[in-house]
Amino acid sequence: MFSCQTEEGDIRGFIGNQYAPYYTGIVTALLIQAGYADDQRIDKAIRWLIEMRQNDGGWVIGSPGLAGMTWSDVIKLTSDKNAETIKAFDKTQPFSHAGTGMVIRAFAAHRQYRKSPEALKAAQLLKSHFFKEDNYNSYKAADHWVRFEFPFWWNNLPAAMDSLSLIGIPPADKDIKNALDWFKTNQQESGLWKISYSKIHKEPENKNSEEERLWISLAICRIFRRYYG
Repeated sequence: MFSCQTEEGDIRGFIGNQYAPYYTGIVTALLIQAGYADDQRIDKAIRWLIEMRQNDGGWVIGSPGLAGMTWSDVIKLTSDKNAETIKAFDKTQPFSHAGTGMVIRAFAAHRQYRKSPEALKAAQLLKSHFFKEDNYNSYKAADHWVRFEFPFWWNNLPAAMDSLSLIGIPPADKDIKNALDWFKTNQQESGLWKISYSKIHKEPENKNSEEERLWISLAICRIFRRYYG
């Protein structure tokens, strides 16, 4: 993974030669969890993520340089590894909770950066959008908040709450309390949670879904343990 890190600090290659802060964030989080928290390359990646924020303190979904392009132009650029990296983009556009939820995992996984002003600002933005539509078309529907997966990949309620509980947003916070109450209300009689509560994404019940439901339920239990001991 580090062999794909550029001189700028990001992990490149997920979408051609274009910036991908959302993917850089989740890969950086995994590398930190694998024991590389003190590696200078991790510090370089997080500092790059800080530079890539929108003016409001969050991040977009996808590559910020591709916003406003036609779908055909996006496909052309992201399919060509030799295409020029689009570096001109509008930082005045609002954050995406889908993108911010993925990036913030890198900060949450790092014992120092999770307490940084940048992490706290992004956390405030993320929780303010619980159960709301995103500002961007990708993963826009509010139902994406309640469609789960493990290991964490796209943003959803357990993934976001996992990060915010590590960052230290308190349980008395209104948005955090609402999320915890949602978990309580939607826990099944078995003690577990379903993979999806989405009306637009029905998950099949099979052997794989049974195992994933266990991992998702464990992740939610860890969130409660952080908040209530």
